[in-house]
Amino acid sequence: MSEHRSFRPSDFSLRDIPGFIVAYLIISVVSVGLGLLLEGLPDFWRGLLLGGGLALMGSFLLSRPRPRIIDVAALPQPSAEVRAKCDDRNCSLVEAVKAYRDETGLGLSEAKAVVESYRASKPRLEATTHDQQ
Repeated sequence: MSEHRSFRPSDFSLRDIPGFIVAYLIISVVSVGLGLLLEGLPDFWRGLLLGGGLALMGSFLLSRPRPRIIDVAALPQPSAEVRAKCDDRNCSLVEAVKAYRDETGLGLSEAKAVVESYRASKPRLEATTHDQQ
């Protein structure tokens, strides 16, 4: 196990710097340009543009979709046919999810969560053969 060490400036390399410099320059130019553009406007219009910009940023942040947490225990368990597909090493995850969806009519994300949960609960064949040796 490697030993934890503190941050050191030498941890950065030269290839990390150009992206930071380019981003800093772009933000600086945009900020100066907006400042010069807004300088000539009356206070009312500056406030209106600032408030509108803040409202747009806030609505964007609030309207982003939140990740759904899927309760696998509440969904139907895979049938024997789907379990057989999950246990078959030649069967892909896509085929097992499709079989589960065909049986239950659930959406893709729910079916994938159930099949992955079932596969994770089963011990791997490689691990069991390794333990027997």
